[in-house]
Amino acid sequence: MKSAMFTNFSTETFTGFWDGRGKEFKPGASMYMPDYLAQHFAKHLTNRELLRTDKNGNYINRNGDKMTSPKFPEQVPMFMDLFNKAYKQDEEAIGSDSDNVEESIEVLNKNKEVEEKVSKPKGRPKKVEEEEFATKPV
Repeated sequence: MKSAMFTNFSTETFTGFWDGRGKEFKPGASMYMPDYLAQHFAKHLTNRELLRTDKNGNYINRNGDKMTSPKFPEQVPMFMDLFNKAYKQDEEAIGSDSDNVEESIEVLNKNKEVEEKVSKPKGRPKKVEEEEFATKPV
């Protein structure tokens, strides 16, 4: 299974849907996933950003409404610029498109590495105090 990294490059939370389930990505969040899924989320994030308007209702990206989900994306530079910010194919991708349990585990391990880099708590852990159970007179 080929893997890729999806990144929410926008300044707002992005919710991508697949198989009827939503997955939230905070601004700047990156996650490894199967290639087809990363492309799907990247396309929808790109479309959302192309359709973004200012407070007066004008498109922030001029003619952005005419550039969403093109049949030949490589012919639409504005779409590809945004898409490439959201999607990065894994150079270490192995195997073919066949489903393989070992490769799926490898993708999950890459996410764990990314999470560890991003979310390591600073300082020492908080001290946990045990609760004392007092018996109350009845």
